[in-house]
Amino acid sequence: MTIDPQEAVSWLEKLGAELESRGFSARLLSGTDRAPSLRVINVAAPVMSESVMVAADGDGEWCFYFPWPERIAPVRDLAVAVDRVERVLAEAGR
Repeated sequence: MTIDPQEAVSWLEKLGAELESRGFSARLLSGTDRAPSLRVINVAAPVMSESVMVAADGDGEWCFYFPWPERIAPVRDLAVAVDRVERVLAEAGR
């Protein structure tokens, strides 16, 4: 099952806005030759960066994923997703 790229972009934009409100840099990457993804960078520790994508899990629920692949959270649980991305990219003492 594939997600509509525009729907994926919409979810990634929402995630990016929330992460930017917490001090991260978030840049949407999309194009005709690639699936949309969000590049997230901890501006306080730029080596701490990661990509986030949107895909269906085994039950068909749309979720945010890290590329290794690890499920972050369902797209409907935006606050949980933001917390988990922040935890992965947090510098010591954050």
